[in-house]
Order: sequence, then structure tokens, then C-alpha cells
Amino acid sequence: MVAKAKGRIPPDMDPALLEETFSQQLTSGTVSDATAIDTILPPLFSPRGQPSTVDRCIWRSVTLSHPGAQRLRMRDSRIENADLANINLTGSSFERVEILSTRLTGATCSEAQWSSVLFQECKLDLALLRMARLDRCVFERCNLTETDFYSADLTGVIFRKCDLSRADLSHAKLAGADIRDCRIEGMRGTPATMAGLLVSADQAPLLITLFGVRVEP
Repeated sequence: MVAKAKGRIPPDMDPALLEETFSQQLTSGTVSDATAIDTILPPLFSPRGQPSTVDRCIWRSVTLSHPGAQRLRMRDSRIENADLANINLTGSSFERVEILSTRLTGATCSEAQWSSVLFQECKLDLALLRMARLDRCVFERCNLTETDFYSADLTGVIFRKCDLSRADLSHAKLAGADIRDCRIEGMRGTPATMAGLLVSADQAPLLITLFGVRVEP
């Protein structure tokens, strides 16, 4: 069962009512109450080159035919066991979305606006989330090695048992963000923006280097 984190709102969707075919609707630029299963997704733009809107949909075991998905709007939806490596979600807007066991290696998500999004057992290594804004979002058991969160708003974001090794949190807003049971070896950040970040006692020595402190016998 998918965990519900404090404050996160799950998708408002009944999978039993999703009877439409995703690709057939996409030509209009708006897709709702549809599924895409064991298939290659068509380009995620309308024929006029406009970004698409996806409401109450499920993607399961899908891959991309084209990485371009800039400004994609997705609400009340779920993505499962998909391979979306190198997708370009610049400026995307996700609300009440669950992304489970999905590969997003190298994804570009700069300036994204995500609210109540759950990432569970996903690969987001080498992803770019520069200047993204994440509200009530949760990462559970995710690979976030070398992910770039530069200047992102991560206020209150929960990271559970994630690998944040060599991730870049420079200039990110981190008040209330929780990384207490994550790996953080080589993580980079800006001391001035770390006020309110929740860490465990055993993580504290690893963070000392971010403040330029030297510990000598």
C-alpha cells in the first residue's frame, strides 16, 4: 500500500473508472480518465505543439517515444514501473500524483511546480530540479545521487531512506525538510539556507564540511 505522508493529498481517482485510451485522446492536448499500459507513449504535445494536460490517468510500464514534455500538466494520476529516463519536464505542473518504481535518470525538471507528489522507489539520479518548487512532496527509498536541487524550494519535503549522495542543495530552501534517514555522503549545500533542515545526530559530522569547519585532534 502506498504510504500517505503528513500533509500530502493522494490522487482523487478511481482506477475502475478509467476506461479511455490515452493515445487516442492525446491528439486534442487534453487526456482524462485514461490508461496507458505496456506501451510507448506518443509525444506529449498536441499536434499544435502545445503542452498537454493529463487528468485522472494511469501510466503503467510505459516508455517514451520522445523526451519532450515541457510544461506538462498532470493531476490526480499515477505512474508505475515506467522508464522515463531523460524526460524534459521543465516548467511542469504536477498535483496529487504518485510515481512508483519509475526510472527518471537524467530527467530535466527545472522550474517545475509540484504539489502533493509521491516518489516511491524511483531513480532520479542525475536529474535536474533547479529552481523547482515542491509543496507537500515525499521521496521514499529513491536514488537521488548527484541530483541537482540548486535554488529549489524544498520547504517541508520529506526524504525517507533515500540516497542523496553528491546531491547539490546549494541555495535551496530547506526549512522543515527531513533527510534524517538518508545517505548524504558528498552532498553539497549552502550553510545560509540550511536553517530548519532536519538531520540525525549521526549525519551531523558529515554536514560540518558544508560550514567550513575543520575538526582536529
